[in-house]
Amino acid sequence: MKKSFWKKGLTMGMVCTMVFTSACGKKETAPEQEKTKVESKIDKDHVYRMEDIELPVNGDSYIQNCCTTKENFYTLVDFYGGDEDEISLLKMGFDTENVEKVPLDTEGNTSYRCLAVDEKENLYLIKTVYSDEYMAKIQAMEDEEESDEEVVSDSESAETEEETSVEEAASKEDEDSDKATEEEDSASNNEENVEAATEDTIISEETSDSDVKTTMVKLSPSGDVIWDQPLTESDAKAYVRSMIYVKDKGILTQSSGKFSLYDENTGEGKQIAERKPDGDDDYYYAYMYAMRDDSIYIYEDNWDGDSTGLVKFNPDNMSFDGEASLPEGVYGGSSLYPGKCYDFYIADSTSISAFNIGDEKTTLICDLTSSDILSNYFSYVGDDESGKLYVLNNDEESKPMLASMVKVDPSEIADKETITIGTVWTPMDVRKQVVRFNRKSDKYRISLIDYAEDNMDDTGDAYSDSINKLGLDLVQGQGPDMLIVDYDMPIQSYAEKGVFEPLDSYIENDTDIQLSDYVTNIVDSTRVGGKLYTVVPSFSVSTCVAAKDNVGDEKVTLGNYKDICEKNGIDPAVGMGAMTRNSASELYATTGTTYIDYENATCNYDSEGFVDLLKFVKQFPEEMDEDMDYEEYDTYYRENKSLLLSYIISSFKEYQVLEKGYFGKDIVFNGFPTVDGGESYISVNTQIAMNKDCKNKEAAWEFMKSFLVDDYQDRLDYGFPIKTSALEAQAEKAQHKPYYIDSDGKKVETSESWHAGGQDIEITEMSKEETGKLMDFIKSLTNTVSYENKIWTIIYEEADAFYEDQKSAEEVADIIQSRVSIYLSENR
Repeated sequence: MKKSFWKKGLTMGMVCTMVFTSACGKKETAPEQEKTKVESKIDKDHVYRMEDIELPVNGDSYIQNCCTTKENFYTLVDFYGGDEDEISLLKMGFDTENVEKVPLDTEGNTSYRCLAVDEKENLYLIKTVYSDEYMAKIQAMEDEEESDEEVVSDSESAETEEETSVEEAASKEDEDSDKATEEEDSASNNEENVEAATEDTIISEETSDSDVKTTMVKLSPSGDVIWDQPLTESDAKAYVRSMIYVKDKGILTQSSGKFSLYDENTGEGKQIAERKPDGDDDYYYAYMYAMRDDSIYIYEDNWDGDSTGLVKFNPDNMSFDGEASLPEGVYGGSSLYPGKCYDFYIADSTSISAFNIGDEKTTLICDLTSSDILSNYFSYVGDDESGKLYVLNNDEESKPMLASMVKVDPSEIADKETITIGTVWTPMDVRKQVVRFNRKSDKYRISLIDYAEDNMDDTGDAYSDSINKLGLDLVQGQGPDMLIVDYDMPIQSYAEKGVFEPLDSYIENDTDIQLSDYVTNIVDSTRVGGKLYTVVPSFSVSTCVAAKDNVGDEKVTLGNYKDICEKNGIDPAVGMGAMTRNSASELYATTGTTYIDYENATCNYDSEGFVDLLKFVKQFPEEMDEDMDYEEYDTYYRENKSLLLSYIISSFKEYQVLEKGYFGKDIVFNGFPTVDGGESYISVNTQIAMNKDCKNKEAAWEFMKSFLVDDYQDRLDYGFPIKTSALEAQAEKAQHKPYYIDSDGKKVETSESWHAGGQDIEITEMSKEETGKLMDFIKSLTNTVSYENKIWTIIYEEADAFYEDQKSAEEVADIIQSRVSIYLSENR
């Protein structure tokens, strides 16, 4: 089967799996400003060693489904990237850990999805066979789409005055994009297997029974077909989202709320139950679990987010008649994995935990950071009868790996000198660098202290409490050796108080780092009093974008904004799209920072310029119209209903997203309106600082500089790298069609699209002129965004009096000036 046939479905399946494998939790709020104990030891009781298990195939792969018996582990895997795609059913014995293929009939245009196994090791799958005529039709459609895309690309790049031909090509591209959107939307509903996405992608209303035949098959342990039976009417009309084996009964399937049972001996199926979501929404999705005691549970996922428990299925009367709650902070769906020693395992990027039904809290099994294990996400966690863990782990290169995990005896774990790093929510990239450092260093180990870990209420107060706790530890000399500077931390104040260690001498004395190799204006923008206190690995650009034919060469300012809007027939109240008074923090964090002098701890909010900013914000509505869909505002720029789009640019491809998607025409980077122009800002993504009281400063610097070397900079997948060569490499890559490097190191062209401005945008190669324009824009920036929640709060609290016509703008500006002055003075 040709590789292109599966590509779209594969992409969507991978995205969905990544989305649904994340989990979050809540714990009680920690007391405000409670000191944090900075631990110097790792958790040796929960350290595991991961041992990869070799799969008997080559190439890139995607895991569809997994299931187990007492003796064996089974997984259905799609392998892609070669001349032909391949679907394999793999079996691993827990006793030997040898992996072998179970024969599958993949002749012709045959695919498989979903997987279940009974206690006799018989296997059940959904099988789909496509006719040769249908495959030829699909291939012709794909060839036609590729041809159309080439025509559109040529018409967009050619300089011509024949406007009608350009519009026709763009229209054709939009039609093709709309088709792709419908296909991808149907595919995105299934995160459990890639075949679901594929089938939804290609099956249209014109498909006949002779084109596509979908059945359920039962295979013997050796792969022989025992029976091959049609699906029930409900499964055939909808889509089998998942299926499991029910002891002594057969195979239970679920498709859009309809449950069917297939006899394990004959394969005859019938619908046995139907469940519908609460409320008016037709969306229904259930995850089904076969438990270690042979009981069956489901978790129903509703958009309203109210699902917090499990529902038990009674196979005797074919009904759902029992409920069970989940432990605090645990949410169901694909993040729950039934086990043999525990009812369920759960996993995230930091740990693997477990619980039994009825438990109020989870039990920590493995601390991944202490174990020096990297994982982007787990697509499976299970165990054998002895409790040995088996996982499908997407590693740091995002490739799925089958591995066993063995607990390490605490006595075998070598002691190292500990360096601590404090965070408020730990970025994944930081966690990865910590693991890499710990693996490499024989003498030092970095220990993460997440100040938000015990304060996980999703409220602003809980977040502020965590920031305050870290700040209190720092100024009292009790803080961690390093810290990830959160966007709301008063970095200038900390630097001026001598809390941070200046890094200039470390950079000057390090032969691996030459400051001239980095984007100079970005580096200089992070200086405080002329010194560098933080390492900044990457950055984004915060700006306002406008259509060139609306503004020409003129900058939109606070003063002329209204006139330019009205000249273009735009209502100033929606001239910035969804901007409201309540969402104006981005204006306060950009234009509003020009009124602060951090070095001298002064401000001038009583100036005419800030008064003009208050008047500017007042013309926006207080909040969004409840009946208005937020995404609808995105179309306003193409429809010439809005003037300025506030946007954070983090990649070169987003130039196309802005120009082709949001505006559909040439754009300019206006920046946020100021008194006399427009200003764009540098938004740093992560900053790492060193505590002046750090006990192992040279070792801490070795960790910090790991964010600046080529190995890290060249593989950044989010944000602009701060090293010039890596930034230029991103620009050069953007001049080619999207591609990825397969497991053999070969470049494989692929397709990539974004949805923006109500349009599906196909990402194509950029011209050298376009990437150069964005590079020049980046190198022109000098100011950074300042996110100080305390100052925002002051502005919000006082500005309301002006917005409600209780005080004049000048009176409010004077009050803000007084309050911010006091705040700056007290925190100097």
